[in-house]
Amino acid sequence: MALRLRRNTWDLVVIGGGIAGLTAAHHAARLGMTTALLEPQPAFGGQVATVNELDDWPAVDSTSGVELAASLARQARNAGVYIIDQNALGLSYERGALLRVEADQAPLHAQRVLVASGARLRALGVPGEDRLRGNGVSQCADCDGYFFRGQDVVVVGGGDSAVQEALILARTCRSVTLVVRSRLKARRSYRDEAAKTPNMAFIWDSTVEEILGASAVEGVRLLNLRTGERSEVACSGVFPFVGVTPNTEYLPQTIERDASGRVMTDESLRTSMRGVYATGALRAGYRGDLIHAAGEGAAAAAAIAGELPQTYL
Repeated sequence: MALRLRRNTWDLVVIGGGIAGLTAAHHAARLGMTTALLEPQPAFGGQVATVNELDDWPAVDSTSGVELAASLARQARNAGVYIIDQNALGLSYERGALLRVEADQAPLHAQRVLVASGARLRALGVPGEDRLRGNGVSQCADCDGYFFRGQDVVVVGGGDSAVQEALILARTCRSVTLVVRSRLKARRSYRDEAAKTPNMAFIWDSTVEEILGASAVEGVRLLNLRTGERSEVACSGVFPFVGVTPNTEYLPQTIERDASGRVMTDESLRTSMRGVYATGALRAGYRGDLIHAAGEGAAAAAAIAGELPQTYL
């Protein structure tokens, strides 16, 4: 259970309880900084909390996203991180060099702020998607794959998440059809495994125009981007994995972002707003692996420790 707020001025406030944020908060506290972490969700870890089996975390053969995040949160608490179960609502300057973080109940003040609020899965934005969400439309194979055992499903996307989720679904579904806009961009190990999975098929150069069904998913209507032809594929489930949208709505518009809305940083993970750093999935240039999220978190903590008026390194 998150601790209740007892003070509101800190060396560092971390916004977000994913892998990057938890690692940064833990390292900052270990370096001696007074550190608070804002995370309103009941479970830590961000998107990784929905993964039942992680295959890219070093030193362990297998662990779930929930277990990994809980372990990192426990380490952070033990190191002295103060966890506050509130949303960050805004960020501004106050009283000279201090930063002010607006939260649900009361503002926090900090010498430095690390934004690590991650990103959320992007929707397709096509007819039928919102109406059938929870009735065949899902974005979590580990959570909902069981409901499609022995059935035909469609996965949309060609990146790591799409192929990884398709491989999970292929363990229990009768067939998995991957609709790919251009080419597979997933890592080679995922592509190789997908090519050897007998109940996986690919439809190339295509997008989903509509998800079909009255009260539950019955199929998808596709558009071939090369030929302009339209076709329909019958299925019981649709799993869109077409990128992410960074969770940056609470940040000032003056913070520099790239064309996709991700926060720009320098090599030390500083943003264009003085005293504010960024790590993880909301940062432009983030590579997407858990180990990179953790590495960025640790690097940001070290950079902040070296920059504060007090000496923590």
